[in-house]
Amino acid sequence: MYVALKGNALIGQSGGPTIVINASMVGAIEAAERHPEIEHFYGALCGLTGVLNEEMIELFREDDDVIRQMRYTPSAGLGTCRLKPKESDLERCMEVFKAHNIRYFFYNGGNDSQLTCHLISELAKGSDWEMQVIGIPKTIDNDLVITDNCPGFGSAARYAAWAVQCAARDAMAFGNVEVVEVMGRHAGWLTGATQCGRKEPWMAPHLVYLPEVTVDPDKFISDCQNAYDEHGYLVVAVSEGFTFGESEQATTSEKLDEFGHARLGGVAEALGHLIEESIGVRARTDCLGNLQRAFSPCMSKVDNDEAYAVGEDAVNRAVAGENDVMITIKRKQNDPFEFETATTSLMSVADKTKLVPDEWINADRNGVTDEFIEYCLPLLNTPVSDLPAGLPQYPVFQKHFAERKLGEHARE
Repeated sequence: MYVALKGNALIGQSGGPTIVINASMVGAIEAAERHPEIEHFYGALCGLTGVLNEEMIELFREDDDVIRQMRYTPSAGLGTCRLKPKESDLERCMEVFKAHNIRYFFYNGGNDSQLTCHLISELAKGSDWEMQVIGIPKTIDNDLVITDNCPGFGSAARYAAWAVQCAARDAMAFGNVEVVEVMGRHAGWLTGATQCGRKEPWMAPHLVYLPEVTVDPDKFISDCQNAYDEHGYLVVAVSEGFTFGESEQATTSEKLDEFGHARLGGVAEALGHLIEESIGVRARTDCLGNLQRAFSPCMSKVDNDEAYAVGEDAVNRAVAGENDVMITIKRKQNDPFEFETATTSLMSVADKTKLVPDEWINADRNGVTDEFIEYCLPLLNTPVSDLPAGLPQYPVFQKHFAERKLGEHARE
């Protein structure tokens, strides 16, 4: 019979924040409070960086009202990072875990974060330190494999679809072209979701281009001209990972992030100039930017519920003895939407990318199919009803720091 480990737990948030990432943390905190085996529950400030620097706060000491409000607060309440750990970093993590009797570690992030989780789990096994490591999924890109969808996606998709509809009204009033750039390096889930707002053929977006599709320049201009002639205005939604033929993705600079990914951007502006010169109609451009992962008035109830559930389930499963897994979401039905949580091994998702299926991209390669819309709509259709009226007043943690037990960590 399995006997739950007695000790402390630690949670960190990693990568690009989302509108509902804090809901996962709240789910984990409230679940941990129900397990006497967890004596202290720490939050690592700025993800793995906080672990390395022993910057950890005691979440059980935070005010209950702040915890409840944090569920509906966007971005990472603990702070986040994009840190690719070196071997020395992982070894330092183990020193911190042992010094603070950390028996449960939860990391909330995307595919790079799940790889980090797996590496920590493997090191713990080799270090003869018994602990449970569980990944909590999060990404607006919706590109984690195995899971039906990713917490963070539904709210970001709701914002993107709504923003395109609003921009479309301006374009329609002037008879202009509008190009909207949406996040998505390799996977076009978020860009495809903008088509959820197109209830009639004349409505925007008229053209939707995903990074899974390489586009012929001549066909692109022809599609733009035909759509403009038909509707009297044109709205194009495009992923930041858009490419023409075999060309490189457009980037704002030659700089790379910590994981070696190019910093993308500037696609909408480049395409706007091209369309304006080619069809002779004024083109305006918008880049939705960080608001896609922070605009809480567009929070989806389904998304928030899923985010809370995966955090809660991570703690329950860890105390029950599960290890080296990521929590997943399984869709049970669409109307009304129902889901359940499950698990998959961390290595089954680590460093892998789920692309939009080719059969969910239309025959003209400039939009998505009804099957794609049927998949997305339940995730973004229902708003959160109990968001505060008026301008938001978001809570912050009081930050009761755990006592440092080790010397400073110097990264190699």
